[in-house]
Amino acid sequence: MKRANGVASGHANGYANGHANGHANGELKKQRLEPPKYHREPTSWDKPTPTIKAYKNPDFLNSSHARSMRMMCEYEETMQRLAANGIKATVQFFGSARAKDREQWDASHAKQTAALAAAAPGSAEARAAEDALEKLASIEWMIEYMDKTRELARRLTEWSIGSKLGSKATLNGVSRNKSRERLVDLGESKFAYPPHATDARRNGVSGDVSTLGGLYVCTGGAGGFMEAANRGAADVPGGRSIGMGISLPFEQGLNPYVTEELAFEYHYFMTRKFSMAFHMQALVVAPGGFGTCDEMFEIMTLKQTGKMQKTLPIVMLGTAHWKSVINWDAFMKSGTIARRDVDELFFTDSVDDAFDHIVSHLSSSY
Repeated sequence: MKRANGVASGHANGYANGHANGHANGELKKQRLEPPKYHREPTSWDKPTPTIKAYKNPDFLNSSHARSMRMMCEYEETMQRLAANGIKATVQFFGSARAKDREQWDASHAKQTAALAAAAPGSAEARAAEDALEKLASIEWMIEYMDKTRELARRLTEWSIGSKLGSKATLNGVSRNKSRERLVDLGESKFAYPPHATDARRNGVSGDVSTLGGLYVCTGGAGGFMEAANRGAADVPGGRSIGMGISLPFEQGLNPYVTEELAFEYHYFMTRKFSMAFHMQALVVAPGGFGTCDEMFEIMTLKQTGKMQKTLPIVMLGTAHWKSVINWDAFMKSGTIARRDVDELFFTDSVDDAFDHIVSHLSSSY
């Protein structure tokens, strides 16, 4: 009797479970067959569509799925705007954003001295002012190189406008396209790709910008030595310069000496670096820290490996700084770089020597 009851109970439970599972599976199958929520019922087809085009959808454009598109936007917009302004050659300035000229340094020093005097001894305000004064003391030596950077940028801009250098140039930093047409074999027909804004074969730009001097000062757009270089270019009547900034929590935006139509702001370091390198004909490296070294070594690597022209002149402005913070001899002795890689770097503290070195290289190139 117990066995019968057990069997009956088992059959009942099995039937109940099977029926429940079957019902659940049926519901699941039914749900899968139903159209997604974003598919509208035919009865609503006469109503305005609630959807938005992908390229107008900010949620999508700012999502991780559209990252590659945002990178391409930064690349394409930069190249088209540079081409529209007739820019084919740049001299890039790297250097610390922390540097200050004499006027800026004196103003900051006076402000922190007053703050320290007004603060209670041992207070948080007093310690903050003391820290600020200590930092100011550590960068006072850079004032000399701020002046030299500004003067070097001024002289290069003035020389470029006078020489019309680059107005007919076919060289740029990383592109090695030939002037001949690039024909692509598509079976019996051939197709010639039209030149891109970055292509050496693209001739002529709107307006009369192609008649301007072709060597433009380009910086990372921030303060410090970058501001000094942009300011030096602005000191020249008609002088224009480029600022390629990047959005960072501790940056205050582009400095006021960047030419308005040549002001850029990037989100991605990679597109910013590429944009800096593409038209680079010369590099000036003022004293700097991690960011400056990062950018400097990348250009040195591109030059060493032939991704940029090997004749690219690199000026290391501030001999004592660069020969003390980096042991170039140890690099060579360890066998990790060749002697010529260091010998090609031009260490100097002289604006005249830096100017002559760059001009002689560019004059022979063109």
